[in-house]
Amino acid sequence: MLTMVRRPGPLLARVVPGPVSCSSGEFDRPVLVVELPLHCRAPDGRCSIVGTNPGVIMNPLTGREDARPVLGGLLDAVAQGTGGCLVVEGPVGAGKTHLLKAMSRQAAERGLTVAAGRAGESDAPAPIALLVNLLGHLMPEDVDPGELLRPDTNPFWLTDRVGELVGNAARRRPLVLVLDDAQRLDDAGGLALRGLVQSLASSPVLWLLARRPLPARSLGQQALGWLIEHAAVRCPLGTLDRAAVAELCGRVLGAEPGASVLRWADRCGGNPWLVEELLHAFREAGQVLVVDGRASVVAERLPETVLGPVGRLLDELSPAVRRLLVTGGRTGGTFTVEDVAAALGEPAAELSASVEEALTEGFVRAHGPELTFTQEVLGEALAHPSFARTGRELPVRAAEAPTPPLAAAPLATPSAAKAPRTPRCGCDDLATRALSALGNVFDEVPRTLAGALRLLAGSGRAAEAVRLAKAALRPGAEPAAEAQLVLELSRGLRDAGHPGLSAGLVRRTLTRQDLGEPEHAALREALTESGRTDDSAPAAAEPWGDERGETGPGAPADGPAVEPARQALSPTGCEVCERPLWTWLVRALVAADRFDAARAVGEAVKREAETFGETWPQTLWYGHHAELLVAEGRMEEARVAAETALRSAGRTAPADSVPARLVLARLSLHRGDLATASDQLRMTERLVTDGPGADRARLDWALALFHAASGRPPMTVRTLLDADGRGAPDPLLFGEAPQAAAMLVRLARQAGLGTEAERAAGFARRLADRNPAVRSLTGAAEHAEGVLRDDVVALHRAVELHRHAARPLAAGSALEDAAKVEQGMGNTPRTVRLLESALGLYADCGAQRDTVRVQKKLRRLGVQHERGPGAERPKSGWESLTSAELRVVRAVVDGKTNREAASSLFLSPHTVDSHLRRVFSKLDINSRVELTRHFLAHEVPVSGLAAARRPGSAG
Repeated sequence: MLTMVRRPGPLLARVVPGPVSCSSGEFDRPVLVVELPLHCRAPDGRCSIVGTNPGVIMNPLTGREDARPVLGGLLDAVAQGTGGCLVVEGPVGAGKTHLLKAMSRQAAERGLTVAAGRAGESDAPAPIALLVNLLGHLMPEDVDPGELLRPDTNPFWLTDRVGELVGNAARRRPLVLVLDDAQRLDDAGGLALRGLVQSLASSPVLWLLARRPLPARSLGQQALGWLIEHAAVRCPLGTLDRAAVAELCGRVLGAEPGASVLRWADRCGGNPWLVEELLHAFREAGQVLVVDGRASVVAERLPETVLGPVGRLLDELSPAVRRLLVTGGRTGGTFTVEDVAAALGEPAAELSASVEEALTEGFVRAHGPELTFTQEVLGEALAHPSFARTGRELPVRAAEAPTPPLAAAPLATPSAAKAPRTPRCGCDDLATRALSALGNVFDEVPRTLAGALRLLAGSGRAAEAVRLAKAALRPGAEPAAEAQLVLELSRGLRDAGHPGLSAGLVRRTLTRQDLGEPEHAALREALTESGRTDDSAPAAAEPWGDERGETGPGAPADGPAVEPARQALSPTGCEVCERPLWTWLVRALVAADRFDAARAVGEAVKREAETFGETWPQTLWYGHHAELLVAEGRMEEARVAAETALRSAGRTAPADSVPARLVLARLSLHRGDLATASDQLRMTERLVTDGPGADRARLDWALALFHAASGRPPMTVRTLLDADGRGAPDPLLFGEAPQAAAMLVRLARQAGLGTEAERAAGFARRLADRNPAVRSLTGAAEHAEGVLRDDVVALHRAVELHRHAARPLAAGSALEDAAKVEQGMGNTPRTVRLLESALGLYADCGAQRDTVRVQKKLRRLGVQHERGPGAERPKSGWESLTSAELRVVRAVVDGKTNREAASSLFLSPHTVDSHLRRVFSKLDINSRVELTRHFLAHEVPVSGLAAARRPGSAG
């Protein structure tokens, strides 16, 4: 017989031979159960730890079979003397604790010593408290836990000393250290954990950690993020599929689940904990009937006994998310942020961080502006009349207040247009300063931003677009310029399904007395289109509070003017936002083909950092700069920028390295280096959580490119398009990568996915129609439709549009597709000219894999090129010129200006200037006259060039 006593300390799990009797039942076979804070002592000393729910622990981990080889391999390795670290990630109820318990059981069965703890249950840093208590049990003669954990103990010495003692203990017997709820680690705990995992890496110590995937804003969570990237195996736990849910139902009920059981289980959204609790509640209520080995649920509504477990689930969440879910549940299974804000009497802007966390945790999903409970059972329980728990409906206290709204607000928070003005967020102030680099702040800046913010708002980033508009519209802005910006932004908001916010912006500008008649008429028409012509707009739709008062555009920030900029230049760029506001400004400008403006903003951000002499987000800055260079086709410069970003990655948040890693992955694919691309993508996946976020869509695009390069067309298509047809690509992605739509169409056709091909082309056309001023989007639509219908005219239009937008890689892709259609029509000379133009563009960009592919196509047509990519050449003289430089020389000698040469070669003027500077340096000349002399000495006459060697046009 076992006796259970409460005592503090770690859990040392060992197997108890049967028979065993305890409060959970009788067991004839060996039993191991692990659960804090109960310590169990058998009279014969055979058992040291037992928990409160052995039945659950002994069940197989249904639906997690794929993880078993990895978990077993880690246990084998530590048993053989090699340490390691496993981080299990998943939302509440995903089964993280069950997985840790199962591994603890396996470890004990192999003779390993297991210590288990939970973050947040001790005043001392969680890993230190766990290990000190373990040492007190294993080495009582050498370790006094009270002495080590004295309040005045130096934490750094303590970490080193504990690590040394644990290393000594592990040499006697391998250790498995289990820490649940690692998302609760404070700064001291996170840093201690990182140091201990590193220092014990060569010892037979296996760390098993579980955490929920919450934004890593604290130093402790950033330290845990570093571990995941550099020293740990990540094991994500998602929802169970229907087969796994059915198996789980059978195990819980002890019978084959019938249709009624499965219908109720489906309403749990694949959450295994919720499935178990629901079925237990039905069984306790006497509503489970088993006939001939088949179980049925005889109930039309939820039993009240399930409300208790739902309440315990909510207790695991932050107060802000709890309030959001409870209030949303009372408004119905589907609700909007405005519904919750109205019920709580708060501005919708203050709920965006709560919505982001609820989406990340998987409790709700977004459909445009609406939020729906992922687990229908949860929504029904919250709407139950008997569901009332003291304190849940009260306003969040200041100490519990959620982090201010993220810069990357999800689709469901468009009305969260009021910028977060807290002492810790300086994003808006820094963005305002950076906008000054775009020219006259009263006239040029609003006009420059108009199209970019329309695209950003229509891409689901309404909060960021409105905050940027606020930064751009200073007091005294020219009325025509303000009207242009507001009209474009309001259309983007309306396109994204936010007419109330659109109307609020328009109505505010209409109050200006100095508007001209054309602007006034256009704004009134926009108000009519929004369907909000009445003067009584909801308070949540007002974008900036008081009319041009202290909360309006250009209002002074809280505190000294310099302080917000200093705060915005923190190591993560902003201590509040998922991504600093200036990053969304750069991305929007790049997507709208405003490369020069994006570069000016980036330089202004860097200049502000140097001016104040503060630590600033170098990793993030260089990553976004690398993305800009890729968009311009400057691949080698992009590689240098991305590598610079990673060299500074140790001094900033791990997630800040994501843009640079994605750039390096794409560049590796363009070089044909799939191994390096795979490594970068694997590291990036560890840093990017599921759900809305700044990096998810770009990671999907990089993964799609990788699948395409690996010869998996269906995987490529389904990475960006949901197979069930309900999802759509991120609109901002199609702006940043205009060749994406055509690639999707091309590969969908190859894979026989006709419906997906039509969807991709239709999506590109709708996006282009909503943003008519962005040439690359129109080019993307023409390109996709040209590939879909083998329409050579549409493909030629795409080439011209991409050329004018200075998108060389997109233009090269369209040229290739046009050449394929021309070849199918039997027009070989035109096919060759188009492929040669594409080859030149790829060579100019340094896209080696694309260059080799086009060269192979030309060779099959009987056309040979004397130089291959990367061929050795002299450092100076005529033979040192690259094919890209030679094409620029030929255009210049043929009498073209730099701008004309850029137009004809599908390059930007900046690229032509760069090529000419290198040519002049290699040839040691300083004039076009001397260049012409060199050309005549080494190449065919100009007349021959004009007739025979001029690059093919797509016209």
